[in-house]
Amino acid sequence: MDYEQNNYQAFDIEIIDTEQQRIEYARLSFIRKVFLILLFQIGFTFISTLIAYSQIAIIEYLLLQTILILDIYGCIDLSNIFANELFKSKFICKSRLAKQHPYNYICYSCFTLSISYIFIYTTHHYPTYSNHILSLITLQIGIIISLITYSYFTTSEINLNKGLICIVITTTLLFIFLFLYFKLSLIFLFILSFLIILYGMHIIIDTLLIVNGEVRS
Repeated sequence: MDYEQNNYQAFDIEIIDTEQQRIEYARLSFIRKVFLILLFQIGFTFISTLIAYSQIAIIEYLLLQTILILDIYGCIDLSNIFANELFKSKFICKSRLAKQHPYNYICYSCFTLSISYIFIYTTHHYPTYSNHILSLITLQIGIIISLITYSYFTTSEINLNKGLICIVITTTLLFIFLFLYFKLSLIFLFILSFLIILYGMHIIIDTLLIVNGEVRS
């Protein structure tokens, strides 16, 4: 009897361990999807800003299209309403729910287009500040790439401390690069880097809150 009882206990422990591993993998997969979606948004804005930075003639043509401006800014209020709730609802990261609620993708796409347009317009029409804008979007995409790299190479649950280390290292390297390449003010870069670190922390904390099923007040 003792032998059979020990076998049952060992079997139960194995089932619990397997279930725990499955849950951890599902949580990690969800976090990766969130980071990849953010990479799509920031990456699109980054590429758009680079094109505007090059001062290509077609940018001027697009910026002069009043219909495009009205369409994008007509969606920006609606986009902002859904943007903060987008990840919390988990619709966009779950294929079945995303198909049932496609407006989340539509709103997020409109939000991305709106932000990209603002960056393009400012970069193209105010070249004096184009280096500052490009520095901002470069730091943003650098943070997202570092978080994606961390999420794919980690062997344990993602936590704020390790994520913060990745963010600080990435920000430091990009800080040096931007200072040497764009010759920007140290004070500006320090302030921008500090804000970007807070931005990265906000992403990690929000994502972990979603994964843990907590609701922000």
